[in-house]
Amino acid sequence: MAKYFHEKVTEAAKAEGLEHLIIKADLQRWSDDMRKLVELDKVDKKLAGHVMNWVVTDPFWKKNILSAKKLREKFPQLAMQMKASQSPKPPQPTQQRTDTRDKDIEFQRWVGEGNDPEKFDWGK
Repeated sequence: MAKYFHEKVTEAAKAEGLEHLIIKADLQRWSDDMRKLVELDKVDKKLAGHVMNWVVTDPFWKKNILSAKKLREKFPQLAMQMKASQSPKPPQPTQQRTDTRDKDIEFQRWVGEGNDPEKFDWGK
């Protein structure tokens, strides 16, 4: 897992011009952090893999998660944000816009029918 994540982070760091930040990465520590993520934090390996793949593509997190230690530290937040970004967003209710011309047309009809213009209800 550590080697896989290191490769993913290296690719993302190169693309962002941040490769110099991970040149001295200690894969032994990365392996230990991944072991702790699975054994101590009880994170499913499949979920960890999904988060690792997602974090290196997210515009914000790919610049901020450059080590296994940071991945482990932020894992709950990352997993929740990944799930939220993948869930379909509910459609926003469209606000019905009232056209003032509709009221003008209605007013013209009102007056055309012989009604008193002073008694026309402009509120509805």
